[in-house]
Amino acid sequence: MSLQMSLYYVLANSFNLPKEYDCPDFMKTAIMTQRPILGAYFFTSGVIFIFLYTLCFLAILKLNLRVPVNQLMLLLSILDILSLSINSVATGVFNVLGISFCQFPFLIFLYGSVGESCWMSGSACSVLLAIERCVEINPNFPLEFVFRKKVFYFVLGALVGYSFWSLLFTKPVLFSVEYSCWFFDPMTGENPDIFVSHPETVSNIVLVICTGTLYLYLSYNLLFKLGYSTSTWLYKTKRQIIFQAVILCVFHATVAGLYSFMMFCYVSSQLMLISQILWAWSSGCMCIAYLTFNRTIRNSVIKILIPKAIRLRHGLHVGFEEHLAQTEAANNVGKGILNAAGSAVKLNNFVMNST
Repeated sequence: MSLQMSLYYVLANSFNLPKEYDCPDFMKTAIMTQRPILGAYFFTSGVIFIFLYTLCFLAILKLNLRVPVNQLMLLLSILDILSLSINSVATGVFNVLGISFCQFPFLIFLYGSVGESCWMSGSACSVLLAIERCVEINPNFPLEFVFRKKVFYFVLGALVGYSFWSLLFTKPVLFSVEYSCWFFDPMTGENPDIFVSHPETVSNIVLVICTGTLYLYLSYNLLFKLGYSTSTWLYKTKRQIIFQAVILCVFHATVAGLYSFMMFCYVSSQLMLISQILWAWSSGCMCIAYLTFNRTIRNSVIKILIPKAIRLRHGLHVGFEEHLAQTEAANNVGKGILNAAGSAVKLNNFVMNST
């Protein structure tokens, strides 16, 4: 049934939607409720998230992409940016204009297929990132072999294949302006049971179980097994890893649980809206985590936003290399300047005090 209600069916049948998605004539021309304030929120937050995530994406491109974790971060950033264009930007536009599935069925069907694919493949990518973090703190972790060079090529290929499979062969989510949310059911009066997506349900269950278990393992090892460290740097690093884990786990697990629950049970319109907001934040939270906790990416983003000439002019060093170069330059200049008593004046003291 999923194949007959998928994007593959549409592409193979001259872009005609399956009969299950036929809309009554009155729904095609019905005047829908416009939600300009809610639409403005989704659109504005989506544009901000995409802007910040694009900066992080450019920063990730500068990392060593032969490292598996960096490849996963790059792939996840692409999936999240695509998701944000649908669950935030497109959602905002549809709310402002009062558009639901029956007004633009093919366009929303296509958007929904992309959004569903990004969610399912992004979930798999998030689980792999959780495994990688566990491997980082415990090289003997049972799934360590996944990140060996030859094996990981196969894993990455399977992940890309899974993305295309979920794009072409699963049921899409469809937008309803009445609830400002994306559902599998187009709400055209058909039996809602035929729109249930079993691959989505399985994916969500696996996501909740795996990320919850892996991040509990990660937190336990960092807090108790490794113990409290008197090193300020190590303590902050452990705390940042746990914060990132909690942020990702909470957003992804909550969204997965809510959407699985909504697929089989009736929920209030308020909870539907909350699930949509959380879906958007689950896509955008990674860029916030990168900019807050990942110093390498944060410094790279600052370099992108602030030209080097301006940073040098105002004494803004980013990273150890720039700090060292700036200090050496100041010392060299200071050695050539003497005060009235004939002693050297070290200009780097003034530079450092002004930053």
